[in-house]
Amino acid sequence: MGRHGTSSGKGERSSLLRRPALVLLIAVSIVFSRLASAGFLSFDDDFQVYANPFLNPPTLHSVARFWAHAYEQLYVPLAYTIFAAVAGLSSVPTHHDVSLGSAVSLAPAAFHVANIALHFANVLLCFALILRLTGRRRTALICALVFAIHPLQVESVGWISELRGLSSSCFALLALNAFAFSRHASDQGRARTSLAVSVLFVAGAMLCKPSAAALPLIALAIDRVVFQTSGRKALTAGAMWLAVVVPFIWATRSAQPIPAAAHSFWWQRPFVAGDALAFYAFKAVLPVRLCVDYGRAPRWLLSHGWGYLTWLLPASLLLLAYRARRQRPFIWLGSLLFVLFLLPTLGLVPFAYQAFSTVADRYSYLAMIGVGLVAADVVDHVTDRKAALRAAAIVVGALATFAFIQSGHWLTSPGFLRHTIDVNPMAAFAYDNLGDTELGNGNLTAALADYQAASERDPTRVKTYVNLAEVYTALNRPADADDAVSRALAHPDISSDDLSNLGIVLVKMNHPARALDALAAAVKADPSSPTYLFNQANALSAVGRFDEAESAFRRCLDIAPTLVGAHTGLGIVLAETRRLPEALAEFRTAVRLQPDDQGARDNLKRAEKMMEP
Repeated sequence: MGRHGTSSGKGERSSLLRRPALVLLIAVSIVFSRLASAGFLSFDDDFQVYANPFLNPPTLHSVARFWAHAYEQLYVPLAYTIFAAVAGLSSVPTHHDVSLGSAVSLAPAAFHVANIALHFANVLLCFALILRLTGRRRTALICALVFAIHPLQVESVGWISELRGLSSSCFALLALNAFAFSRHASDQGRARTSLAVSVLFVAGAMLCKPSAAALPLIALAIDRVVFQTSGRKALTAGAMWLAVVVPFIWATRSAQPIPAAAHSFWWQRPFVAGDALAFYAFKAVLPVRLCVDYGRAPRWLLSHGWGYLTWLLPASLLLLAYRARRQRPFIWLGSLLFVLFLLPTLGLVPFAYQAFSTVADRYSYLAMIGVGLVAADVVDHVTDRKAALRAAAIVVGALATFAFIQSGHWLTSPGFLRHTIDVNPMAAFAYDNLGDTELGNGNLTAALADYQAASERDPTRVKTYVNLAEVYTALNRPADADDAVSRALAHPDISSDDLSNLGIVLVKMNHPARALDALAAAVKADPSSPTYLFNQANALSAVGRFDEAESAFRRCLDIAPTLVGAHTGLGIVLAETRRLPEALAEFRTAVRLQPDDQGARDNLKRAEKMMEP
């Protein structure tokens, strides 16, 4: 038990405190269980899951590749291994999902259940950690309840792609529990073993998501505040964790370029960080109008004079907590946990998502432990215990109600995107992704309106111009399509994704030379992307450059051997070059991998007929 822990009093013997796991399970189930029937979202779930070439279907080869290479500019192989395990249980016949405007061959339910289960595991680990730190079951239960059902947690639980953050948080909490256990251990052998195990858990957290980088500082804070460990001993333990964290930070910085829109001057970054803390503190107290994109990018924030003043709120609260640290150490610790868990995403060091917003609900996931600890300690020190518990029950009920309502916005992709627009009408990505859905469903007029709305809100968004070029081409408006292409190519920060997608559109526009140039540029930027190679191979095949197309298809299949479209495309190229036995083998492989793929089956039948004497 930590030195500031107190023994259980009479109120601790209530039936609720005797069954904390049951209480927490009921709370999580009430708030989040309906998410099990939610769908995929048109917000990263495509390249992360349902259109991920390494998960459709997952194989040992694809899992091994996650460990050998970064995927989508992040090296988080353990998270993708978990994705692969879930994907292996969720295969369904390929079908057109109207809510996405896309073909899918995975069922979202298994992923949502995995997210809810991970969140519940994290809630139990939160309870165990706070109990170890405080010795108070009521404090631990209140803290875990706040962590479990705060509306800010809905994004992490309801968004399939954030399985990465949930799994990282699970390992982080395991690490902190093992660390606390090492400080409680009665002999040196058990203490050292627990500390060594904690290091492995830190590695697991970083292998799932790099936002766990603040763990060494969190351990240091716990060591000093709770266990009152000497500075030298505390730094030694923190250094062990830091040695694990630093290589992953370096790998992340190497693999993930930072867009220009995410940058700010070094002297501005403390103001950005202060504003982010103020934002989270406000949403922790009043969690309303939550969405996935607040548009709070550094440039937007610092264009307002008040953006240089918002830091005063969190600074004042931290000062008050610091001054009360001797009488109320757990309020001080909760404040430190709130700040330190948020530290990697406050903007002191630029990161990619800052191009859209420095703040996001998912970044506050573990920081809610700090909020819960502060709230629980306040309840614990109120003289009128019954009144305090009644007030706590009312607050918990309100949080659960708000979280349940918020979870309703994550059930379908169109509903999720429209809610984002309701909260932030300037969320260009939401209009863009709604347009993708409408285009995929063949509703060209609605798609055009959405893309135009996106370009009005963010004239620098390259993806929107690529989409506009595609819909203008489908509407037979070549001049408008050419203008959209020119606007896309004029942007200095055009990405490899944009170039690859633009290449596909230019093929449809009957500009083969420009299409191949764009596709070649995308492949040059990332030669390990099966998607870029697949798009390039299709374009080469379309213009009759079969030898080059075959080479691109084979390189694509070397990277992603289960990519059905690449086997089909290679089969077509082989058939065009009169190598029917080889073509037949590719079509058979495509059908074996995806028996319900009608295109592959039709190609196989045609090839078999051509082989008949």
